[in-house]
Amino acid sequence: MELGNVPGRAYRKLRADGPAALAHEGRELLVTDLCYHSLWYDRFLHDRLDVLDRGELRSMPTTHTYDRFDGSIRYKGPGSVRHLDNPARYEPGDRFVADLPNATILGPAGPGLTADGRIVGDTVGIPALVRRRAGAGVAKSMASNGPVRTMRALRGDATPDERFGTVALAVPTWGNYYHWTVECLIRIRLLERYGAETGEYPTLVVPADRASWMDESLAMADYAGPVEGWDGGIAHADRLLVPTFPDPIPTECRWLHDRMRKAAGVIGEDDGDGADERIYVSRADATVRRVSNWSAVRRVLGEFGIEPYTLSDLNVREQITLFSRAELVVGPHGAGLTNVVYGDNLGVVELFGSKQMATFDRLAELLGYRYTAVQCQSDGLDVRVDPEQLRTTIRETLAAR
Repeated sequence: MELGNVPGRAYRKLRADGPAALAHEGRELLVTDLCYHSLWYDRFLHDRLDVLDRGELRSMPTTHTYDRFDGSIRYKGPGSVRHLDNPARYEPGDRFVADLPNATILGPAGPGLTADGRIVGDTVGIPALVRRRAGAGVAKSMASNGPVRTMRALRGDATPDERFGTVALAVPTWGNYYHWTVECLIRIRLLERYGAETGEYPTLVVPADRASWMDESLAMADYAGPVEGWDGGIAHADRLLVPTFPDPIPTECRWLHDRMRKAAGVIGEDDGDGADERIYVSRADATVRRVSNWSAVRRVLGEFGIEPYTLSDLNVREQITLFSRAELVVGPHGAGLTNVVYGDNLGVVELFGSKQMATFDRLAELLGYRYTAVQCQSDGLDVRVDPEQLRTTIRETLAAR
């Protein structure tokens, strides 16, 4: 978060959610993000902590390997957007489930640790993001469990509040719709492969304090094993099963598409020819990246029969059903675009301000969708869209179907 945006975001948060929510977010920013992450972890721990990386996990003798994946995919950061001459790519590798004895889990958001305190990379992120994601988790643990107990755990001398048997972690570093849906729910796929092979389904550890949409999507994913809510703290696990962190690869996107559409009652699929919904994903309820010249943009959308939706007004089942019927999705960068995974043969038009990310650009590529990014003018916390550029982009996207 840019510090210059804090006052404006705080005002919007206060108006939308009230003083208690604002106070909680303020504490997260000052204590967790600034004090423990920026001042402590980044300065003193970032390069000192030992990481058990994906390659080591994959090569362990107790690891079960499943799908092969020999290709490369783009990162989701700004250096990987498709219009660059050489977008940064990496090789995710084969999918696996690793089995670690006597592990520790730092709450409330991970990471998992080996018995001697090494950070288990795939409990928090893809290889390139492990140290950043681990930093967020360590900072949250320091704020929640105290810096002394957290540092002891990182040295392999944890004092757990709770003891688990055989578990797998599905706790997001950040609790928004994308991180939960793509980075947590997809873990179920490999855990069920492991369970079908071994006859043992680990307990899926999820946040005890979950949003209603998390509960709904978790129920729809319908994990074949037990699920247990966890309040955080520091936990010991007799065995920690670690599936490959969802990058995701195309197979994982397709699994999520099929699993959740079936649960939502969306029967079958086609090449998208029967889909006719044209959706604008509104951020009118967000604190950032609203469209400041909405009236002008609304007129352009109306020319093409594009209907605006505020997705917080819909439950998960309704969102899946809506996007399964879509031929075109337009919207500013934001977690609501995660739902494009439930479509078929979509056209996606994503609006950006000053910072462009490849999160949904990459998701569209993995799913074989048409995708165009529209660079907009930043307008404080929001974006100002060029109506003529938007009109041209929408027309070209629809024509390319």
